Amino acid sequence: MLMSVYNGKKYLGEQLDSIMGQDCEEKGTAELYLMVRDDGSSDGTQNILKEYSEKYPGRIKWYQGSNKGVIKSFFDLMANAGMADYYALADQDDYWLPQKMDKGIKKLKQMAKQAAADKNNISCGSRNMDNVRKQIPLLYCCRPQLTDKDLVPLVLHVENPKMRPGFGNALIENIVTGCTTVFNNRLRQMAACHVPEYATMHDRWLYLIATCFGKIYYDETPYIYYRQHGGNAVGKNTGKIPELKYRIKKFKKDSQSPGRQAAEFLQVFNAEFKEGNSNLHEKEKLLKLFIRGKKSSRARTALVKDSKLYRQRKFDDRIFKILIRMNLY
Repeated sequence: MLMSVYNGKKYLGEQLDSIMGQDCEEKGTAELYLMVRDDGSSDGTQNILKEYSEKYPGRIKWYQGSNKGVIKSFFDLMANAGMADYYALADQDDYWLPQKMDKGIKKLKQMAKQAAADKNNISCGSRNMDNVRKQIPLLYCCRPQLTDKDLVPLVLHVENPKMRPGFGNALIENIVTGCTTVFNNRLRQMAACHVPEYATMHDRWLYLIATCFGKIYYDETPYIYYRQHGGNAVGKNTGKIPELKYRIKKFKKDSQSPGRQAAEFLQVFNAEFKEGNSNLHEKEKLLKLFIRGKKSSRARTALVKDSKLYRQRKFDDRIFKILIRMNLY
C-alpha cells in the first residue's frame, strides 16, 4: 500500500488505523505493508508517521521527500516500491472499511485467472504467451462513499450512472479514484517506467494503461469513506448546482489536457503498440485519431461520430463532443 501525505496530521492517524485494521484473508500467507512518502510537510505530519512506524515496526515505513505535488509524489512511490503481488494507493484523509483490500485482491485474482484462460485477453505480443497472460496490467477500483469531515455519509442529489470503463472513456474522462484502487505489479511497472509530464492525475494514467493493455473492474459498492473537508486535492460535489458549476469549470481548466496526455501516452508506450494484437491495434487507431484531431477537422468529425469515445454522463458526452469540434481538448 502506497500513501502520499502533505500537511495531513489532522486525519492521518485515523486513516492509518483503518489501513492497519484491514480484515484481509490474505493474512497468514501474505502480510500487508504500507509505504508512505511525505511530500515536504511542515505541520508535524512526520511526528505521526514516526509514531505509527514504531507502533507497527516493519509494516509501516516512510521516507521524506521534497515537495513535488500529489501526482509526482505518487509516481515516486510506485517507482520506489518493493516487489509485491498487489498494490493499493491511499490518501491521508480517508477511511478504509475493513474489507477494502480483501475485496480488491479477490477480484484481481479472478481477473488473472480469466485472462490466463482466454488468449483473446492478451494485450501485448510476446514469445512466451503464458508469461504475458500472467503479466497483463490489472486494476480494481470501487465507488467512494462521500462523507463529511466527521465521516458521516452524505446524501447525493446528483446522478451517479453505473460506470462503463473503457479506453475510449479513459481518453477523455477519469472514473478511477486513486484511493480506491488495488492493482497488480505489472500495472505498477508500466506506470513507473516513465513519469508523465501531461497526466491530469496519477490515477487517470493508471486508468489509461489498464483499459488499453489490460483489464479493469469498477466495483459499484463503496469500500472507503471519501472525506470531504474543503482541503481535498480532488473533491466531489453532492448538489446539482455545485456539481454543474464544478464540471463546467473543470471542462474549461482541462480544455487542452486530454490531447497532450494522449500524445504522451502514445510516445511512452509506442513499443507495446507495435507488438500488440488486433484488439490493441484498434485502440491505437482511436488514440492516433484522437491525436490527429488536434490538427485535422476531418479527424475531429470522425471522433464526434465514433461511439468508442464517450463520457459516462450523457450531458457531459454532448458537451465534450462540442469541445472536440471546437478543437478544445
